[in-house]
Amino acid sequence: MQLKVSLRVPLYPTEEEDKVLVCFENLVEELPEIKQIAEDNITYLIADNIPMKTLERLFNYIRRNGILDSVRKCISYDTTLDSLVINLHKQALFVNKIAFITEDSSSPLGNVQLIIKAENSYEFKDWFAPKTEDGKEIQPRKFSEIFSL
Repeated sequence: MQLKVSLRVPLYPTEEEDKVLVCFENLVEELPEIKQIAEDNITYLIADNIPMKTLERLFNYIRRNGILDSVRKCISYDTTLDSLVINLHKQALFVNKIAFITEDSSSPLGNVQLIIKAENSYEFKDWFAPKTEDGKEIQPRKFSEIFSL
């Protein structure tokens, strides 16, 4: 499965850039170059080419914490054929916690968006946050079955 993973977060005038970058640093071990873009009078920090280790960390986290159904619900709001967005709570990431949220339950200072471009994003979603029965994966798979790091 070929993926392109990036992060995007709004940087508001009342925020300090180095504090917002902490959100990225708490999520990604090997942070690539960060760039700024302006869009609709909002500045965004963007990191492209996020390492697959970040996805593996999230993959294991949602299984370890038994939140597959919640994460699946959060993803389903933003899925298209070739991309999907996973919204993470900005303030939670700042304190090194992971909280998956929907666009509707947005953080007051905006979400950290994990943007995944895939040949078939529905297939990715079914693998990353599969359907469950009684809270358990119907066909459990390991990260290494899809990706080799």
